[in-house]
Amino acid sequence: MGGITGWLFFFNEFLTYTGFALLSFAAFLYLLFPSLSTIRYSWVALALIPLAFTTILVYRGIRVSLDYAVYTGFIEVSVLTVGALLIIARLGTANTLEVFTTAPVHGKLSLIGLGLLFGLYSYGGSGSVVALGEEARDPNKTISKSIIYGWLLIVAPLALNAYALTVGWGINNMSSFATSPDPGVIEYFRYLGAVGGWIFVAVVINSFLDFGIAINNSLTRMLYYLARDTAILPKFLSRTHPRFGTPKNAVLTVALASLAIAILSGELFGPFMGALVIEGAASIAFMLQHFFATVALPFYAKRNKTLDLARHVVIPSAAIILMAFAIMSTVYPIPAYPLNLPAYIVTAWALLGLFLVVKRQKI
Repeated sequence: MGGITGWLFFFNEFLTYTGFALLSFAAFLYLLFPSLSTIRYSWVALALIPLAFTTILVYRGIRVSLDYAVYTGFIEVSVLTVGALLIIARLGTANTLEVFTTAPVHGKLSLIGLGLLFGLYSYGGSGSVVALGEEARDPNKTISKSIIYGWLLIVAPLALNAYALTVGWGINNMSSFATSPDPGVIEYFRYLGAVGGWIFVAVVINSFLDFGIAINNSLTRMLYYLARDTAILPKFLSRTHPRFGTPKNAVLTVALASLAIAILSGELFGPFMGALVIEGAASIAFMLQHFFATVALPFYAKRNKTLDLARHVVIPSAAIILMAFAIMSTVYPIPAYPLNLPAYIVTAWALLGLFLVVKRQKI
């Protein structure tokens, strides 16, 4: 189970970097400045901006890239948290607890499941620091604290903004939220004026860069470790830069492969829908990898003689039910093309991984 979980983790990280950091960056600017869409393949040039920026910083070293991500990340968290609270205050009596019920979706649990899939996926990313364990001081303490603190910093601004933007748009009007160009930008301009709106735009643009740095650091280290410690990947990916000490070949390989996937998906579906297809596949892989890891948890704890009924069985069981519900919502009812493709893509990838794991065990 560990092999297939790692296979899905790698898939999720790769597609997340390509879909969110590259294509979503281009799609966001396309929607923000519609005139750009009249220039053929301008989205490719736009996707090259975060690709070049994140690749250069990650290539230069872990300290340089993480210093940028940490400082700007705190600014993002502060702006989004304060902005959401201001919008909630402006809403006054329009604030309601109805958003926490099934009433807005008329009891359609499949819609909640689909929202749960993408919602939980948006809270992910804090676990990417695991790949930096070899470069951290006292990794057992540092990495565990980083995951907890990172998750808490993610939850506050995203949860507050999810509530504020939903109520601010209007619960009964949410069908137009998804089809509207940049609804978040529209609401920040509506409730916080031009200054608040443009600050929000700047924060969103930088979030693509911060996210790209975090995922790229994790992804390139995974390639490096697999090439160095196993026979799965070629050894040239384990070569490091003589000055910066970074896995230079892994960094460049991720850049080239991500660009190729972004161009293919963007050409087939356009940058916006292409990003949704890629991120849809990444979100399913993300949920599956956590599903398998959670299922394995009690067995792992028992083997290490640390089994605790509540911590390793009861709580994980609740998480398994939620994840299974979210995963099933992506395949039933079957989404319209091309949003039905992510489930097929992940299934093919998982089967390939299963084949390789079984084949490797026989060697």
